[in-house]
Amino acid sequence: MAEVQSYQRPPQVFISFHRDELRDNFIRYLVWALIDERINVFIDRGEANKREIRNFSTMIEDSDIAVVIFSKRYTESEICLNELQKMHEHAEQNRLMRVIPVFYDVSTSDVKNLEGEFGTHFKEMKEKYRNDPLKFLNWEGSLSSIACRTGLTSEEHGTGLGLVREIVRSVNSELLYSSGAGRRTMSKGQVYVLALAAVFLFSLFAARFFCTDVKVYKAVKCLLGIPVLVGVLYQVYCL
Repeated sequence: MAEVQSYQRPPQVFISFHRDELRDNFIRYLVWALIDERINVFIDRGEANKREIRNFSTMIEDSDIAVVIFSKRYTESEICLNELQKMHEHAEQNRLMRVIPVFYDVSTSDVKNLEGEFGTHFKEMKEKYRNDPLKFLNWEGSLSSIACRTGLTSEEHGTGLGLVREIVRSVNSELLYSSGAGRRTMSKGQVYVLALAAVFLFSLFAARFFCTDVKVYKAVKCLLGIPVLVGVLYQVYCL
C-alpha cells in the first residue's frame, strides 16, 4: 500500500491597508514577493461591502501572520479599523504568530500619539461614532497595542522595493522561528557528551565546594546525574 502523505497548507499572511491609498505598485510588489516565497496572501481585493465585512474576520483567523500598513489615511477607513481590532483580538488570544506594523510614509510618532493627518482622521472617526463610544474605544485600544509593537518604517527602508524586501524578510524570519528551524539542534551523541562533561565538572568543582558532607555530596551527584541531564538537554536542544 502506497504511503499517504499528509497535506500541509502553505503559511498565510493577511495584509491590512487603505485600499484607495496603497492599492497600486507597493501592494502589488509585496503580494508578488510573498507569493514567490510560497506564502498565501489575503488582502481586500474589492470595494467595501457587507460581504467583505463578514469575511475579513475569517481571513484573519485563517492566517499565521498579519501585516498592518499604517499610512496617513489608514484611520479614515472603518474597514481598516475593524481589521485592526480583529487582528489585535486574535493576537491577544495567541491565534496569530505575530502582527507586524509597517509605517508607510507616516511617522511612528504620529501613529502612536495620534498626530498629523493620521491623528486627524482618527479624531474624525471618533466624532462620527460619538454615539457608539465602545466601538471607538476598541479601535483605540487595538491601535495603541499594535502601533507599539516592533515594526518597519519607510523612513528607514524607503517606500519601494527596499521596504517590500524587509517585510518579506520579517515574515520569513517569524515563520522560520515558529517552525523550530531557527532553534539550535544537536545530535544525541553531542547531547550525551555535553551531559557527561557537565556532570564531571560539577563533581570535580562545584559539588565539592558547596557540599562538605559526604552523604550530601553523593545525593547531589545522584540528583544531577547523567540521565537527568541527558533528558533535560535532549528536550532543550533536540526537540
